[in-house]
Amino acid sequence: MILPKNIHHSWQDFLTKTILVELDKIELQLGVNYNPSDEAIILRFLTIDLDAVKVIWLGQDVYPAKGVATGRSFEVGDLHDWLAPYRQTSMKNIIRLVHKNMTGIQTYRAIKKYAEIKEEIRNGQFTIKPPSEWYESLESQGVLFLNTSFTCEVDKPNSHKDIWAVFSQQVLAYIGQRNPHIKWFLWGREAQQMRQYIVRGHFYESRHPARVSEENEDDFLKFTGFEATKNTINWLG
Repeated sequence: MILPKNIHHSWQDFLTKTILVELDKIELQLGVNYNPSDEAIILRFLTIDLDAVKVIWLGQDVYPAKGVATGRSFEVGDLHDWLAPYRQTSMKNIIRLVHKNMTGIQTYRAIKKYAEIKEEIRNGQFTIKPPSEWYESLESQGVLFLNTSFTCEVDKPNSHKDIWAVFSQQVLAYIGQRNPHIKWFLWGREAQQMRQYIVRGHFYESRHPARVSEENEDDFLKFTGFEATKNTINWLG
C-alpha cells in the first residue's frame, strides 16, 4: 500500500473503501522505476492536518530526475543551500517573487535576478531559511505543497498523469468541502484547469513560474498571492 503510516485524522473521511480500492489499482500501474522513490512520501499530504491548512501551492507533475522529487510541489530535494547550483527555474522564480514582495519592490523591472538575490543571501542582506528548513517552516505555518500527479516514471515527465487523474480530482473535491477557507495558488494552465474540481476556496492565479516575461499580463512575477497572504504566512520561513 502506498499510503503513509501516520495519516492525519482530518483525511479519514476521504479514505473510503472505494478510494482504498482505487489506490490499490493505481499502485499496480506504477511499476518500480518512479519518483519519488520512497513510498512514504508519495502521498505525504495525507499526514498534514487539513483543517489547519491556509494556503495550497498546486503543482503538476513531480520532478522526473532521480532524487529530486520529495512529495512536495516545487521542492528540489537535493538542494540544501540557495547558494548551490541547481537547474529548476520554477524554484528560482518563486524565490525572486518572494524577494520582491518581502523587500517592497514595486516595479517589474526592479525585480532582482536570481544571481543577485544569491549575493544578498551570501552577504546577509536577504535572510531566508535554507531550502529544506524553508519548506518545513512554511508547512508548519499552514502551507500545503500539493501535486496533481503524485509520481512519474524516472526521466519521463507526465508519464503517470492519466494514472492519477481521477484520484487527484477526488482529493481536490474533498479539500474544498472540508476546508473552504484555503487560499489556492494556481500557477499555469494545468493547475488552473483543476479549479473546476475545487468546490470552494479563494483563488490566486498566474502563468507557470517556469517562464517569466514582463509582457504577459498574468506573468508569474506579477502574482499577488504572496503579498495577499504575507500577514498570515512568513514567506521567508
